[in-house]
Amino acid sequence: MKNFTLSANTLSKTVKDNSADRIEVEIGDSKQLDFKPQFKIKRWDNEVNFSMRAIEEAGATMVEKDGKVKYKGKDIEVHQYEKPEAGEDGGYEFEWVLKKKPKSNVLRTTIQHKGLDFFYQPELTPEEIERGASRPENTVGSYAVYHKTKRDNRPDKHYKTGKAFHIYRPHAVDADGVEVWCELDITEGELTVTVPEKFLAKASYPVVVDPTFGYTSNGASSDDLAETNGSANTQQGLRVGVPALMSENGTLDSVSAYLSDNGSFIRTYYFYVNEKDSIGSGSHGQIFKGTDTTDTTTSLDTGQLVTVTAGSENLNSGTTYIVNIEANLDDSVSYRVVSINWDTGASENHRDFYSDIAGGSFQYSPWVDTGTFNRVYSIYATYNASGGGYNPAFAHRRLLL
Repeated sequence: MKNFTLSANTLSKTVKDNSADRIEVEIGDSKQLDFKPQFKIKRWDNEVNFSMRAIEEAGATMVEKDGKVKYKGKDIEVHQYEKPEAGEDGGYEFEWVLKKKPKSNVLRTTIQHKGLDFFYQPELTPEEIERGASRPENTVGSYAVYHKTKRDNRPDKHYKTGKAFHIYRPHAVDADGVEVWCELDITEGELTVTVPEKFLAKASYPVVVDPTFGYTSNGASSDDLAETNGSANTQQGLRVGVPALMSENGTLDSVSAYLSDNGSFIRTYYFYVNEKDSIGSGSHGQIFKGTDTTDTTTSLDTGQLVTVTAGSENLNSGTTYIVNIEANLDDSVSYRVVSINWDTGASENHRDFYSDIAGGSFQYSPWVDTGTFNRVYSIYATYNASGGGYNPAFAHRRLLL
């Protein structure tokens, strides 16, 4: 495979060679002398990792052909190969090829991992859809995988949103091109893919079943941040997550968010960092406001990271800060909407707040709490520690919108 290094019966590659955000992939098991149908991903210099191994078969052989590593058994093969379009930093395919109807419609792998949380992405509720949320088909029933504990204040590590990768919803396709979604389940020590029994009974073989991994920091779902109907600019207001406590002194470098829209039009994004309850209960003093205006020639319809540069504002150890964003849209055009990305997360009391003042004028007035949502929004801050070193994402998962 391209740019992979072979050692004994293991292939390895550094997908992203950046000491602050290194991504490495291993095919096979470097601790074993013979080849194993295993895939391993390591992030942040192996600070976290994940591996999965298909069930082995006596007499199976390994071949490398057409950019794929193939573990060839009598009735089932396991194919592994890169899938660059699966995430902003690339991706990977781990697929079963069923030569005939299997005895069981549940395909099993053993898994091991270090330092990771796995968040299942269910179907959206009617209430979420009414609020403007959307979730692609390949994300329903998938897993967003995040760093478990270290999302802030680590020198020389680009954690961004804390997301390590995404395991998308698998699907199966038969020899005639008939496709069906499958069920993905992750429990301690095991990842399984359940293929609908009716599909397998009627399928033309071979059948390919394909869990896909995307190396991404971006949330896989989106929610409306602001919209306009051509006559009035309807602001959704600020969205704010549970604040985070600074554990060291530093200076603010920038604030970033993953955003998307439905066309080319003028919109202005306002990024804020506020000091929690510094003026009074619910009134959070503003230490930074940054603006990004995008003109009508640009569209973010596929999603893009938007970053505003800060002015080295001081961040103090022992102080709680909140990162915020709002958008203002040109109301002279037909229906337009700007969305922010997110994943369903843990029960950590992520909340939405609406500002009383929209359009970039938000300052200190009390915020209206609109409810609790178990979400990890794709916004984060980057700061420089006073003691040296580059520390991104002091706005870790507990601070995300």
